Amino acid sequence: MNATPLDSSAPVASWRVGLLLFIAVLVLSLLQAALLPLLDRDEPRFAEASREMLQSGNFIVPTFNNAPRYAKPPLIYWCQAASFTLFGENAFAARLPSLLATAGTAWLLFFWCARLGQIQIGFSAAVSYALCFQTIQQGRVATADALLIFFMTLTAFVGWQIIRPRDTGRCSSWYCAILPLCWAGGFLAKGPEALLPFLPLLWCARGAGRAVLFRLVQSFIIGLALVLIWAMPAYVATHGDYWKVGLGHDVFDRAVGGNFQGHGASTVGWYLLSLPFYLLLFWLSALPWSPLLVIHRKKLFTAWKPDLIDTYLLLNAGLIFLVFSLMATKLPHYTLPAFPFLALLFARRWNAVSLSPHHVTRLGWRMGTVFALVALVGIPIAIANNATPSPVGQLVRMAGSDLKPNTEYAFVDFQEPNTIWEMRRVSKNFGHSISANDRGDFMKLPGPRAVIFPTEIGILHWVGPFNWKQYEVRGFNAAKGKFIDLTLVVKP
Repeated sequence: MNATPLDSSAPVASWRVGLLLFIAVLVLSLLQAALLPLLDRDEPRFAEASREMLQSGNFIVPTFNNAPRYAKPPLIYWCQAASFTLFGENAFAARLPSLLATAGTAWLLFFWCARLGQIQIGFSAAVSYALCFQTIQQGRVATADALLIFFMTLTAFVGWQIIRPRDTGRCSSWYCAILPLCWAGGFLAKGPEALLPFLPLLWCARGAGRAVLFRLVQSFIIGLALVLIWAMPAYVATHGDYWKVGLGHDVFDRAVGGNFQGHGASTVGWYLLSLPFYLLLFWLSALPWSPLLVIHRKKLFTAWKPDLIDTYLLLNAGLIFLVFSLMATKLPHYTLPAFPFLALLFARRWNAVSLSPHHVTRLGWRMGTVFALVALVGIPIAIANNATPSPVGQLVRMAGSDLKPNTEYAFVDFQEPNTIWEMRRVSKNFGHSISANDRGDFMKLPGPRAVIFPTEIGILHWVGPFNWKQYEVRGFNAAKGKFIDLTLVVKP
């Protein structure tokens, strides 16, 4: 591990170390992923859409609560549906594709450096990425981001293997064959941002020859054809709405619309003030490594003359920061795709100025272990003290067999996506939003029924027959960041 050059046994050793690294990153993620219920709004939306895709057999157009969901392409839903098939419909299975993608990105960074003959640098880069604060926060959630980051990093890695200087002046046909799959996978994971690595790739390929440039353009066209295998049936099935809503509403509004889903700047003034948002947020997101950049800034950056791979990494990271800084809508994790490139750049600089790589790796493992212990101890304590981030899930467990597969259910003034996800773990029906005054009429309809509402609304005068059951719980509404009291009334 301490040697930088590779000897004759190094390929075997690097594969073993890379595999152990992958497993270690995955293991440190398991407790958080398994103990926490699905949080916020995005995780339940993705997980429920994947479950509905699996139940309906429609793998082209995802739905949420039986309504079309055009927000993202289908790859994450395919992966979560496969995970549900293997491990059941639960939070861990919903997050497993993201856990594998995050560990896979760490392995990619290690393997990238192993190909350069720099195993220790690759190990430091992988740990720096996988165990920084922003990755721990966002690399383990049931959304499309971890898959996007994996494919963007894979695109950049494969592209580098094509354009890197060679004695023969020829690029590998194997890497040229993989490249279309890389960017197509990224596009199918989240959308057009997967194309960003192509711009640094084309820029750094200027001196590689016309044959290499032709191969890159060819791979782009092949990748586009792969995307169209899904996109054309989706376009036909939705009469073009998937593209009009998914690209027009989701992508365009995030870029220039402002205040998308309550996020981002709503005026020109706020937009200008938000431009340095990601540069300031970086110092928190990159903990525990960001203080090292300040402490050792003179050693790291004085007399630094970037070589071609440094330039390539800087262009990838800088372009991501630039694009998302210019967007009107800003969320902390939007620039996370830049972190693999920054981690690799950081590790290379750390090694180049002869600073101890063991300091970086020890710091990373300590941070990962601390977060794992917090999940092991803190989450059960929080849930035991009625701070469950899934109060509806708690109500469903309390109701037990009173809820049945044919139970019709509705909700009043609580339309969080987690309600659909938790209720449909028992009921096969879809939820309805009703007014407080309609609760009694809804419950009096034939068949088993249930209604969920904030306890503060009150039972009023409509208490039902003796066989109606009532459950109450206090929990934390993670989507709004506040505690809430909920009531579930069930007619078995």
